[in-house]
Parts: sequence; structure tokens; C-alpha cells
Amino acid sequence: MLRLTKRSEYGLMALALMAQAGQEYCSVRTIVDELKVPRRLLAEVLKELSRASLVEAVRGPGGGYRLTSDPKSLSLETVVEILEGPVKVSDCADGGRCDYSPSCTIQSGIHRVADRIKSVLADYTLAELVEGSPHPHEQAAAKESPAQTSSTSLAV
Repeated sequence: MLRLTKRSEYGLMALALMAQAGQEYCSVRTIVDELKVPRRLLAEVLKELSRASLVEAVRGPGGGYRLTSDPKSLSLETVVEILEGPVKVSDCADGGRCDYSPSCTIQSGIHRVADRIKSVLADYTLAELVEGSPHPHEQAAAKESPAQTSSTSLAV
């Protein structure tokens, strides 16, 4: 089944939180507390995002991580490829050798599927992912106050 790994999910969630924070630094502790994700894996993910210059890291009091680029120009494909490597649907669709060629009955179709998946990830930005999503503080407040209800939908 095609799905994002935890590394990509946590990376995107952390980047989304940073996008919502604007120019403020987000400490690892704050991100872990807000998103309820494992600290160790999050730290590894943030280190990779920092190495790729997607986030800036500052040590010490008031430090943490913040985005270095505009969320409107940061594609999901970029983030996923930094954390996972190239997006691959199948070996042959991604330029690899097809073990079943020339008798493969799906070769041309699987190339089109792979291209479409990559296109969606390339065309969708972090800003679009964040759009309409409440900040974790707002989610906690909404759970505490049943009178406040909101619906959020994300069209892909």
C-alpha cells in the first residue's frame, strides 16, 4: 500500500507547526508536546530537515527550529524526498529494470500512475497542507469546549 512513513508524517506535521508559528522558533519540546510525536524520531527528522536547509536550528534559550523558506513554495515532494529519498512506485516506473519485460502488461500504465503521484506531491505545498488546519492549541480548546464545533476539509 502506498502511504507516507512516520518520518514524512512527523516532518510534515512539524513543518506545518513551524509555518503556523511564523518567524518564532519552536523548541523540540514544544513540537513534541503539541503534536504528541516521539521525541527521538522527531529529533532525527528535524536534523535532516536542518541539513537540507529547510529549517534553521538555534541552540539555547529561546532557540529551536523555524522554517527558512516560504510554505507557499515548499512542495510536499521536496519534504518527502529529503526524508525518504526519491518517491518510488515501482522499480520499472522509476527508471529501474523491469524483471517482466517485454511481457509486462502494466509497464506503460504504471509509468503514468507514478508520474501522477509525483505530480500531486510536487504541486501540493506546505501552505496548502496547513490551510484550514487548526493550530494544536485550537484543537485542544475545541475538545474542551463542545459548544465550539468546526469542520475542516482538505481537497486533494
